[in-house]
Amino acid sequence: YRTNYTNNNIEFLDKWIKVPKLGKLKIRDKIKPQGRIISAIITQVPSGKYYISLCCTDVEAKKLESTNKNVGIDLGIKNFALTSDEISIENPKYLQKSLNKLAILQRKLSRKPKGSSNRNKARIKVARLFEKISN
Repeated sequence: YRTNYTNNNIEFLDKWIKVPKLGKLKIRDKIKPQGRIISAIITQVPSGKYYISLCCTDVEAKKLESTNKNVGIDLGIKNFALTSDEISIENPKYLQKSLNKLAILQRKLSRKPKGSSNRNKARIKVARLFEKISN
C-alpha cells in the first residue's frame, strides 16, 4: 500500500501513526522522522510482519569525525576477516546452521496437508527463518 503526503494526512501520535484508508496503526519506534514526509509505503513480508517506509526530504545527516587512520580488511574463508592491524575475526558458521534448519523446516512443511492450519504455521516458521537468513 502506498500513499502520498497531502494535507497532513500522515500524522504521528506518540505510539501511533495515522495513515489514510487504514486509520491508526500502532508502531514500535517513537522516533518521529526529521524533515518533510513525501510518501509512505506499507508492506507485509511473508512471515506476517508489516513494515512502513517513509520517504522524507530536508533531512540533515550527521558527519563523522575524521580519525586519520587507515585500515585494510581481507575477507576470507578460513578467517571471516583479517585486518591490517593483525586482528583476526573467526568465521561464524551461522549460514550453514541456518540452511540445515531451513531444510528441516521445509521438509516438515512439505508433509503437512494443504489448507491446514498446521501447514500455515509451518509456512510462517519457514518464512521467519528465511527472513533471518536474508537479513
